[in-house]
Amino acid sequence: MKKIIVLIMVLTSSASFSSPTWIEFLIKVENPQNALKIVAATDKFMESDFVKNNFKGSLHLNSIIAGGKIEETHSFVILQPSLAEHEIWMAKVSDPNNEEVRKFGSVINANSETVGTRINTFIQTYGTPTNKDTVWAIYPFRTKQSNVEAIIEATEDLDKAIEGSFPGQFGLSERMAGGGMQTHLYTVGYESLTEMEQWEDSAPRDAGVSPFDKEMDKLVEWHEREIVRNIRVYDSALTLQDFVE
Repeated sequence: MKKIIVLIMVLTSSASFSSPTWIEFLIKVENPQNALKIVAATDKFMESDFVKNNFKGSLHLNSIIAGGKIEETHSFVILQPSLAEHEIWMAKVSDPNNEEVRKFGSVINANSETVGTRINTFIQTYGTPTNKDTVWAIYPFRTKQSNVEAIIEATEDLDKAIEGSFPGQFGLSERMAGGGMQTHLYTVGYESLTEMEQWEDSAPRDAGVSPFDKEMDKLVEWHEREIVRNIRVYDSALTLQDFVE
């Protein structure tokens, strides 16, 4: 419960309430046994009548397989149509008399440590949105607000250059809170690590992405790439494809 309340406090400090929003709740899990307990507890919680009747979004439970902070090993990512909708949900889970939330929170608290929370708002999606993508490469960066329009134009040019050859989807988001020096990020989705590796080693990738890289190097300061894999995807009233389209 303490971790959920911390998330509420972070959310209420943000001023943007109308954009599609996704929140990363980062945790450290010491061993596979604890991870399995968290997965089982999340399965049970997301199957509860409370969640089915109140949660208007999608929850992803991810394993961080490369990059990121040293401490974090997993993340819960909540996708909702707006920060306002998410605030409604968080108000419901903060009810101290909610037994389903209490039981779920006790398992999370006993088997993980909080690392941090990041709040992101979605700007645009490109490629082919699909719910089949389960592997995500995340490219965070820092830029000036005055560069954002040029970044969007460069991204649209990239989308045209790799249309028909890029197998996945990618999106541009703004980091609203919790990202430190990071201001924005790209999320690139693939159906598998094999698909990602094949694309990154391909000639169309080199030809299409190289001009984009050169332009972006003038506009942004790149931070370390992260790679995450969906362990579970719980779609209540909103799938990933619904979210980005």
